[in-house]
Amino acid sequence: MKYIIHKEFTFEAAHRLLRNYSGKCSNNHGHSFRVKLSLEGSELDEKDMLIDFKETKALKSWIDNTLDHVTMLWDEDPLVKYLEETGNKVFLTRKNPTSEHLAEIILQKACQLFEDSRIKVHCIEINETCTTGVKIYS
Repeated sequence: MKYIIHKEFTFEAAHRLLRNYSGKCSNNHGHSFRVKLSLEGSELDEKDMLIDFKETKALKSWIDNTLDHVTMLWDEDPLVKYLEETGNKVFLTRKNPTSEHLAEIILQKACQLFEDSRIKVHCIEINETCTTGVKIYS
């Protein structure tokens, strides 16, 4: 039997897409992002749980400290210099800071946090609006 549990987190951030992109999202804009972490395993623990949800707090803490209320930018975006010089919190990416790329980054972090666990990360889902999102599987 396989169990899949999930925990959702939210954070606020701005971004813009400049790398090979010229649409409306090339303007700096913000979202209320929703992150859904799904974990899987086949055996329950002595408490009859896959894991205690409090064990997901490490990922929530990383999200809060790294992504909440930042401007996410491609590392070659000319806006980076100005924002850093004016003391703004910036999160740099090697690609456009799309939901897809953000999902990759969060998936890598989640897998790192649970690498020594008896459970594994099943997937990460990111919603940047109530109607748009991406899901990436490990």
